[in-house]
Amino acid sequence: MDWSFLIVLAIAGGFFLWRQSKNAEAAKVANARLERGTRLYQRIKEGMREYHWREREQPLWRAKHGELVFETAHMSAFHVSHVGFYFKDLDEYGLYGFFAGNGDEFFESYYRTDRTFQEEGQLLHKMSDL
Repeated sequence: MDWSFLIVLAIAGGFFLWRQSKNAEAAKVANARLERGTRLYQRIKEGMREYHWREREQPLWRAKHGELVFETAHMSAFHVSHVGFYFKDLDEYGLYGFFAGNGDEFFESYYRTDRTFQEEGQLLHKMSDL
């Protein structure tokens, strides 16, 4: 019996098991980030529904830069370069922006940000409405 073949086979098997565990850990981290992003994306959409509902009573876009435009038990909305939100239960900040293009084109943007609303961080999320 060739023991060197068995040793190489055991080392290769150990390596593949180690790589599989590393890939599983990376997948868990990526999935957690996607879930956090999806939760924030949904909350920004909820915040914009509230924003549009309140805007019927008064034009919120006239607020000064950085000014609090409304607050609920779960969120605060601010007038910044976009619409900024702080979600109290998530302890996260989000931004919503839009751009009207030529004709019927309309582009929406959702970002993760910090308390200054200056950073426009990538927000990974599931595209379907949950």
